[in-house]
Amino acid sequence: MPRMPPKRHPLNQSRLFRIRSRRRLADVLGITPPLLESVLAAERPYSERSVETGSGEKVKVREIQEPRGALRPIHARVATLLSRIDPPDFLFCPVKRRSYVSNAAHHVGSRQVSTLDIKTYFPATPEHRVFWFFNHILQCERDVASILGRLLTVNGHLATGSPVSPILSFFAFYDMWNSIDRVIVENGCKLSVYIDDITISGEVVPNWLLWEVKRLIRSRGLIYHKERRYYQGVAEITGVIVQNGGLSLPSRQHQKAYLLRKDLRREADVEAKGALERRIKGMSAQRKQIEGMII
Repeated sequence: MPRMPPKRHPLNQSRLFRIRSRRRLADVLGITPPLLESVLAAERPYSERSVETGSGEKVKVREIQEPRGALRPIHARVATLLSRIDPPDFLFCPVKRRSYVSNAAHHVGSRQVSTLDIKTYFPATPEHRVFWFFNHILQCERDVASILGRLLTVNGHLATGSPVSPILSFFAFYDMWNSIDRVIVENGCKLSVYIDDITISGEVVPNWLLWEVKRLIRSRGLIYHKERRYYQGVAEITGVIVQNGGLSLPSRQHQKAYLLRKDLRREADVEAKGALERRIKGMSAQRKQIEGMII
């Protein structure tokens, strides 16, 4: 049986649209007004920890903040409600039925591709932008928008470990993303956004267009980095190679799979062999997903 498409609606039909009171907000969030007040008064609503990623000289420390207790289902509820709003064609994550593969496929056939990232996107998304979205775009009362800003941020910014942060980071800069899309489309190019990864492509991607995109990013207090330019119809987009009208895995992934198979042949421990087999199976599934993508 084919999967049913996600149920979506225009922004002005969201249950979060035009909330006028705390009581109505509590109802939309699926909690009681006393519980809402209790969550707002909580002293430690988030658990915070540091995680090291990478190795050697490339070790990085990432700060993780996760909502605790009654706050976590509130974040999950808002994430669900926001995900039901019709997403723009250029947004590929977090959107159901769209993926890093379809994000790359969006640019198949383009001769030139430019990519860049938003640096530390969640920590760079401040509480006042969350308030702005709920107050100006969803037209909630100021008090309600202020409460949502407090509930959905930690230390004045989006939490790195919250289920709502991926979709809310987009809506917090709703005006910026729409302005970027408008200027790109008006000049015959294509845009895709995968959380903090931005890809612009076309027959030609002029320098002045890139500078305008960067200007719009800077104007909202954000910082871009990891800029890449690709030519002659070959590019790497969200870990997928786009070339010759199709998609493929990067060569490093093929090399990784080869080394895993080599390790598997040498491994004698049953448990370790099982772990290697699962990794190889996962990489094989990834390859089939990418190479089997219908363009």
